[in-house]
Amino acid sequence: MTIQTEICVIGGGPAGSAVALRLAQLGRRVCLVERQPFPRQHVGESLPPSIWPILKLLGVDQPVAQAGFLRASGSILHWAGAFERRGVDGDNPGLLVDRGEFDAILLQAAQGAGVQIVQPARAYRPIRGRSGWNIPVRTDTDAFHIRAQILLDAAGRQAGLGRRFRAASQPLLALYAYWQVPPGFGPQARVEAGASHWYWGALLPGGVVNAMIFVNPDTCTGLSPAGRRDLYLNLLAQSPLLSPCLEQRRIGPVRRTDATSRAETTPPAHDLLRVGEASFTVDALSSQGVQLAMGQAVQAAAVVNTLQETPEHSDLALSFYADRQAERVQTHAALAADFYARQQAHNPSPFWAERAQPVDWLQSSQSDPNPEMLPDDQALILSPTAKLIRSGVQAASRIEPGLVVTHPNLPRPVANLEGISLGPLLRRLDGPATSLDICVRWSDMLDTNRAARILRWLWYHRILIATRDRS
Repeated sequence: MTIQTEICVIGGGPAGSAVALRLAQLGRRVCLVERQPFPRQHVGESLPPSIWPILKLLGVDQPVAQAGFLRASGSILHWAGAFERRGVDGDNPGLLVDRGEFDAILLQAAQGAGVQIVQPARAYRPIRGRSGWNIPVRTDTDAFHIRAQILLDAAGRQAGLGRRFRAASQPLLALYAYWQVPPGFGPQARVEAGASHWYWGALLPGGVVNAMIFVNPDTCTGLSPAGRRDLYLNLLAQSPLLSPCLEQRRIGPVRRTDATSRAETTPPAHDLLRVGEASFTVDALSSQGVQLAMGQAVQAAAVVNTLQETPEHSDLALSFYADRQAERVQTHAALAADFYARQQAHNPSPFWAERAQPVDWLQSSQSDPNPEMLPDDQALILSPTAKLIRSGVQAASRIEPGLVVTHPNLPRPVANLEGISLGPLLRRLDGPATSLDICVRWSDMLDTNRAARILRWLWYHRILIATRDRS
């Protein structure tokens, strides 16, 4: 038997299901292969409030809202020697989910949108040909092939499919176990720094707590499973936020998983894109792994739709996808390093010092933003290091050509600010002008308040500079 399809997605986690669902919504023919039956157990149960726009775009916000997941009422941090409570603003709080059920909701939505699901089934090494891909697939009872024009690798961290990963952080290992809920343990994620390790814990649906400890993998070198268990229990006893778990019953064994951040380095191709953890695994400190994977999946769907619908923009779309990957890796490396640096200043141990800045290949050369107030009476000009270039811009369903501004102080090219295209605005800056003069030039395109905010942003990032700073 052979299944003929336009796009084959390997992997049915949040990234795979989201990209398959979005592509089906855009009218593409999609087949998804997932090796495990659902629901399946999976680490990564904390979703930030910013996940809701993605869920709404995919049309799964209501099923997720009605699934009975816990609403996360903020977080409790014990970091850099201080306790801190962070609340959640807005109508849509973060979620503490059962990943087995959450992943199943996404996969069912994809199937309902017309995606052909092959599960449980194992996809073996795909064969690339002139007319597309030939993917050998085996189930418990059958063996067959899938033929597809485009392959999307969403198979998670597991090796294969010609990947080339590069470490985007210092090595990190997570030891974790599930516990009965201690008295007073509420729906706030708990994050705490230890001597040379850190903790994360949260209450999950079903009345259990996941307590995780992140350590240098060398700490566990040569340890037997019993030794890792004892290490985990001893470290857990040192945590004011999570040690109450020890007074309850542990549910199951102490487990371990690689938590090192890794970035895949092969560029996207006209017939192959990588999505989710097959592309980038983010530092667990961010609690944004699932959101990051699903946001990238939406981008990947727009890119694939461009490849098929407007092939003349293919190179633009692939450059857009590669640029967003580089930005994603750089931004999250810097965010994690800043958080580790706070603890390193409090406890200058090697564990924290090694993580207090991004790994060498991700260290940024950006200069400091402009701390001065935007002047009212000085003449301003466009910085010579700011460039307007033609690049890919994400629209609702595909990548389209558009003007973007680049500058060493920007983590990525920027096309829009507050919903306004920057290209036409900057093109009107053809000579020195005061901030008032610039607002007048823009008056037919935007109101005074918005013009003032955009001016302040351009000044802060040194895209606009005073004429005296020209040199």
